[in-house]
Amino acid sequence: MKFEQLLNHFDSGICVEQLQKESLLDLALLFVGVDGVISESELAVVKKWADTLSWNSAVKLDDYICDMTGKCVLAVKSDDIEAFIQHRMKHIVDKPMREFAVKLAHRVISADGKIDSNELAAMSVLEDQV
Repeated sequence: MKFEQLLNHFDSGICVEQLQKESLLDLALLFVGVDGVISESELAVVKKWADTLSWNSAVKLDDYICDMTGKCVLAVKSDDIEAFIQHRMKHIVDKPMREFAVKLAHRVISADGKIDSNELAAMSVLEDQV
């Protein structure tokens, strides 16, 4: 069933748009935990932005955020941050959305009032992808 749904959405551009939204959300969630701490203020920035999305997925937005937060924590713990960023940026094809990813990441890391070296290093990798 999901494969049929995927095929039906290809022509309408929904898949590309949804994939870009998911990739933006993935990146934002990575920046919540890239410093090794899941800050409630940073997570609140992401959730507030995510609530504005027209989410078109079989997975509920809240479930997606919870699952992806765990995957981001694993990426940080296994030091796969650069590969994570590069992989997600491959799915963001629109230049304005790539630029928005950087702005969103800046908002996220600034939300707790502290920017550490891991956040700066990850931001540098992200900016290099734009």
